Formats: sequence, C-alpha cells, structure tokens
Amino acid sequence: MNDQHHSPAMPLTITTRDGRALRVRHLVAADAGLLERMFYRLSPESIYRRFFIAAEHASPELVHKSAQRLAAINPRREAALVALADEQGQEEAIAVARFARLPHQPQAAEASILVRDDYQGTGVGRQLLELLLEEARAANIERLIFLTHADNTAMIRLATGLGLPFHGRHADGLYEIQLLLQPQARPVFEFIGTA
Repeated sequence: MNDQHHSPAMPLTITTRDGRALRVRHLVAADAGLLERMFYRLSPESIYRRFFIAAEHASPELVHKSAQRLAAINPRREAALVALADEQGQEEAIAVARFARLPHQPQAAEASILVRDDYQGTGVGRQLLELLLEEARAANIERLIFLTHADNTAMIRLATGLGLPFHGRHADGLYEIQLLLQPQARPVFEFIGTA
C-alpha cells in the first residue's frame, strides 16, 4: 500500500435512515480527542463488545493512551475511517471503521467497526463498512477478518449481510468472520447512502 489515499474522494457525506448527515474522512493522529470523547458516550455493553474489557476497567489514563494509539494510523499497513456529526457546534465522532494488515499475511487484515449507541441501527455501520471495503480493495487486501462475541448478532449480521463470500467459525465464545474480497471485481453494492 502506498502512502497516498486511494479511496473515494474524502471527505464525503453519508445519511442515516432518519435523515441525519454525517461527514466521513480518514482518521488522523489529531483525532485522539474525538476518540476519547466518543468512548465516554458508549454504553458498557458497546465497550465490552468492541474492546473486550469491562467499562469499569477503562481508567482515564488507559482511555487516553488507547485513543492516542488508535488515532496514530500507519498508512502502509492500516486504514481507518471516522464518521462525524456536528453536535452543539462541535465535531463529534459517531463511528469508526478500521483495518490493519496481519504481519505475516499482508493480503489479510483484521478489521473492526464501532458505532456510538445513539446511532446504532441507523445504517451508519453498513455504509461505513462498505467504504472500508473500498479502502481494503484499493490496498489489495483479499480477506478482512472480524472477531466478535458469538452473541453479537448485530455485528455478525452486518458483516455477513454484505453479499460477499465469507467463512465463519466459533471459538471460545467468540465468532470469527473472514470476508473474502475480490479486488478486481466491482463492489456488489453500488448504493452508498441508502443503506
């Protein structure tokens, strides 16, 4: 992957099912504060499902350091997209989708998506994931791997409902989904903005 962004023109706008417009752009190191504020707007369940820790174990120091680490994107091996809303005159992070190449399998990448609780079920996750797939294809990624809790039916439905071939397997209360991408193929979804 080269250092220049090869995705659709950024930033762009997506619209929730209920008509709210969100701006999507690449995450940058200066967004650490946005990630930190977003974390404190998540429910304990969302924190546990995404970060595999109990909310009470997330000290302010850990949240701060994690936000800085997650915002520091190495464009040669990872990509991250953030969806933003204007709330009381301030830009706030609503959702983040990312992938990072596996060190010994450069055509495969671990991927994740997190949507703030008050925007879950509005179509944001699907639209952001579709944009992440475009990023992954442009970076010649062949497989995106999502690891989630086995009872996280919303995430499983989201990842497996994109019309792409996938492999799924259960292990130790977790569910691993491998989405198989064909970089040369046109996306099977051409209707971003209506999901």
